[in-house]
Amino acid sequence: MLVPLQKKDFDKYIDFAYELALDPARTCYPVYYDGVKTRALFEADARKGISLPEDQILLYEEDGVMEGWLHYYYLPEDRYIAHRSCGVRRNTARALQELSEHLAARYPGCEWAVGFPSENQEALDWVKAAGFELLEDSQYYTFHFGQYIPGPEDPSVERITEENYEKFQRVHHAIEGEMYWNCQRLREDLPNWDLFVAEEDGVAGEVMALDAGDGFYSIFGVVCEDRRFHESLYRRLLVRALTEGKRKGARYLTFFEDTVEEANRIMRSLGFHHVGRYLGYHKII
Repeated sequence: MLVPLQKKDFDKYIDFAYELALDPARTCYPVYYDGVKTRALFEADARKGISLPEDQILLYEEDGVMEGWLHYYYLPEDRYIAHRSCGVRRNTARALQELSEHLAARYPGCEWAVGFPSENQEALDWVKAAGFELLEDSQYYTFHFGQYIPGPEDPSVERITEENYEKFQRVHHAIEGEMYWNCQRLREDLPNWDLFVAEEDGVAGEVMALDAGDGFYSIFGVVCEDRRFHESLYRRLLVRALTEGKRKGARYLTFFEDTVEEANRIMRSLGFHHVGRYLGYHKII
């Protein structure tokens, strides 16, 4: 049974929720066992569930015992639902099925996006059986800027502004598919993004990054327009994003990378820490 969390009960269940968030086999993304995100950050995000109108926290109860904490948020303008946290101690599939029925009744026709660690097999089995489509299968990395000393800035990696946005659009349009951050949304939100492009042997590539606040910098992707891996171009774009993060005073960086072994080898050589595998799905409910 799903029960809306009452504000008066927040302190009663926050420890339980955070404990679930630290278990790869019982939680969803974003994860809190990555050595970067803290208990304080988890609690601050959780409080949005009792303070923001489009957030809701549902407690999953079974046989009188509290077994799960399901925190989602809704973006009305995009008709899009995603999670801030979602952890279930026992019977994950049953909890997700009840959540699915709740969301379908409340937000019919909306897109529901979920992401889970590869260790949470029960959740992954449920989304597949429920007809969700796989959007992303990637490796999750973190990076600590403390010991990072950037080299000279590479002038061949070009920063994207409104004036030269077409250069970025050329690359991004070729690879955006159904991703949320398409060319249009990125252009509308351009002041909040660090976008760079570069070319090599006639092939253009892009890196998307942003300052997420509180010392966090996030790389959303390093991609080439032909969807192939070009090692030198990839490294140049990745290093440019690291340099920008350092310049902005970031302490940590998070990054989801493809499963291409060459790319993951570069990540390790630059000092990234591998956290685990991420699988992202979506469905119109």
